Amino acid sequence: MEILSNNRNCPPEVVCFHCQQFVEKLLKALLTLNNTEAPKTHDLRRLIELAKAFVPELIPLSEMSDKLTFHGVETRYPGDSYPVSRTDMDEIIAISEEFGDILLKKLSL
Repeated sequence: MEILSNNRNCPPEVVCFHCQQFVEKLLKALLTLNNTEAPKTHDLRRLIELAKAFVPELIPLSEMSDKLTFHGVETRYPGDSYPVSRTDMDEIIAISEEFGDILLKKLSL
């Protein structure tokens, strides 16, 4: 997501999709590390519900996760969603970085 977003011609939808995937995979890794089966879902709020027992710092981010979840599903299929602006993309990057700051520390072994 960082490499793509640094290119002014990048498609913001793609960056937002990768932001959602980044957070989803971190949450699923956290669950796996804590012997909890990760469900087959892209719904980050659902994953946070399972992960908050291990990382309560995620609770305040739960509502923001809906913005990321949208980009994990809706923006994958052209014509199914609205165009994503650079401003939207920057917001999604910031949200995913917030999750990353918390989760990457917890996953450091």
